[in-house]
Amino acid sequence: MADLLGIWGFAGRLMVCSCSLLIACGSSDGGAMTGVLAQAPHCPTDKPALKIEGTIAGAAIVDTRADNDINAGYENATTGRFATPFVSLATLESNQLALTFTWPHALFYGDTSAISGGSLTLPATHPQAGAVYCVSQGQVGFVDGGSEDGALKFAITEVKAGADCSGAPAAVDLRGCDQ
Repeated sequence: MADLLGIWGFAGRLMVCSCSLLIACGSSDGGAMTGVLAQAPHCPTDKPALKIEGTIAGAAIVDTRADNDINAGYENATTGRFATPFVSLATLESNQLALTFTWPHALFYGDTSAISGGSLTLPATHPQAGAVYCVSQGQVGFVDGGSEDGALKFAITEVKAGADCSGAPAAVDLRGCDQ
């Protein structure tokens, strides 16, 4: 009987999920968030925001965007992809990081996954402005419940010089959220 209920619980979760290319799937578990889902920065549900904070190659990154200045988005269908800029019609401000990363499968709210690849270009305000790095390691997930319900959270924990990952690793601790 427990196996049957497990199947119905999973099926029920799928039936209440409404997914599109730009909206993550939600579940109703709402358990305590840990790891990448509990980290700062925080993006509450009351206002659209993108926040990317931390260090890369020895210098600080502080990229906070709100309202119409976000120019970021994600897809969460059979695989996932986050990008800023999301469209090339608007240019990034001098302090804004160009960042793209992918994950291997769709995520429900409360789920996390390893980042499977990506790239970033340092902003004009960074001492190594314009330098390109590949994203070689990190975590991504969607918050389930609380003040950040539905927020995409991520941590970039390893980058290598060059878009193709052929260069040397650089010190990085970059964390962010998108609501």
